Amino acid sequence: MQGESVAPAKLPIDLDVGLLKKSFYELEEALEGQQGLSELIAMLEEKGKVFRTILSGIEQGLDEEQMRALVESMFTARRKLWPTLQELGPQVVSSAIEDLLAGHGDLNQRMQRFQEAIPAQGKAQRALRDMAAELLHFMNPEAYPLMTRWVWDQGTSSGAVREFVRGGDYITDFPLGESPEMFEGVREWMRQGLSELGVYRDLPYLIDVLLAYQYSQYLRAMAEGFLRSDFGGQSDFIEQIHKLLGVETQRRMGGSRVKGKDVH
Repeated sequence: MQGESVAPAKLPIDLDVGLLKKSFYELEEALEGQQGLSELIAMLEEKGKVFRTILSGIEQGLDEEQMRALVESMFTARRKLWPTLQELGPQVVSSAIEDLLAGHGDLNQRMQRFQEAIPAQGKAQRALRDMAAELLHFMNPEAYPLMTRWVWDQGTSSGAVREFVRGGDYITDFPLGESPEMFEGVREWMRQGLSELGVYRDLPYLIDVLLAYQYSQYLRAMAEGFLRSDFGGQSDFIEQIHKLLGVETQRRMGGSRVKGKDVH
């Protein structure tokens, strides 16, 4: 909604700025000589431009090609939701997106209506929150924090935010909730921590990258725990960051990344 902003909530649990700074330095080192932090941010900026170009005409509705272009760059949606969205058709999906972005009511209400407007089941239904979060964030990254489940999922007490809690592996109660205000509270905390390092540029997308990096480290640690072996080298978690953020540059056999019965 035009002019809308999210007020940051006071977080009910302490996050460790030392872990944030460590994450930033590790990420800088890992990306040096590879994609590069600035190049990764540029990819997110391009994704945002694509979203704004397509969604600026949402009142006239999307066609299937535009709908696919959006879903291609949303990791959870393309894996879980495409068959449902394709079956519903662009007209229904366009109407749900238009209401999410510019409908009546507050942000929580619009996100809830979006999830109710698309009749998905099971894991696909849960992925609707991710889709809503990405549509909002990449339409207006300054106004809306990234609110996907990999950033924080209260139901499973998992996500990148947990990785900024000192001793988080030994804590069972994370009363963060899933309100937009909580996500903005995390983002404001990250902004303040980065300002202590003298980092002020490209913050919305830089914060996305840092969150994706933290979650990739969690995934890697989980894999090592299960497999009792090194799950991979540096390139593996960089690839994971690209996947989480929906900006991979390669596709198998030149095909689409969306999961559907008509997709190679």
